Amino acid sequence: MAVAELCIFPLGTGSPSVGEYLKPVLKVIEESGLKYRLCPMGTVVEGPVEEILELVRLCHVAILKAGAKRVVISLRIDDRTDKELTIEGKVSI
Repeated sequence: MAVAELCIFPLGTGSPSVGEYLKPVLKVIEESGLKYRLCPMGTVVEGPVEEILELVRLCHVAILKAGAKRVVISLRIDDRTDKELTIEGKVSI
C-alpha cells in the first residue's frame, strides 16, 4: 500500500479559475474506489502503486477532455515495504 499526493494544473484555459476543469478529475478519483482526501492544493490517495499510476493516467485524460490545452501534473509517492502506509498514519503524531 502506498500514499501519494497528486496535483493537476490545467493551463491554457484563458481564465485563472480552474474548477470546471477539475470537476471531471474529481469524478475519476471518486469512481476509482481508492481512498482519498481532498486538500487545498492537491489530493492525497491511498492504494497500490499500480492503481495510483492508472488513476493519474485517467485524471490526465479527463482534464484534457474537459478542454485544458496543457496539463502539468505533480505526483509524489511514498511506498514502503517494511510497514503499511495509510493516509491517517502519515498525519498522526
